[in-house]
Amino acid sequence: MDSQNRKCFHARRHVILLIILSIVTLFVALSLPDELKISLGLPIILVIRAFWQYKLVYISIGEDFITYRPAAPIRSSISILFKEITSVSYKNNKVIINYINKISNKQYTVKIPLSVMELAEKEKLISTLHIILKDKEK
Repeated sequence: MDSQNRKCFHARRHVILLIILSIVTLFVALSLPDELKISLGLPIILVIRAFWQYKLVYISIGEDFITYRPAAPIRSSISILFKEITSVSYKNNKVIINYINKISNKQYTVKIPLSVMELAEKEKLISTLHIILKDKEK
């Protein structure tokens, strides 16, 4: 599939603030005298995590699929074909997608939190989902 037909949505709410606070914390830790130095590992990890989240494609929508990548680095991404989706609902700042996996023939529910997205990005995602999945909305 062409990457031109893919729509990408990012989870960048409060990430700039996290980057700034992480860098300030790193410089504060570096400026402390040697006997008061705290571990530099935590500020460095926070900076790396913030840059990783800034570059993260949270949700991508292709011609026949949607992929959700949680903001938590430990969890794996979930790809769902549109033809597998049985219903979609929008509740309490979340998109809830029910689908039946054709391989295992089991029903699953994916709850996508929208609180990590900026308002404009969130509205763009919801309007895109309304257009694509209008026949599957509850």
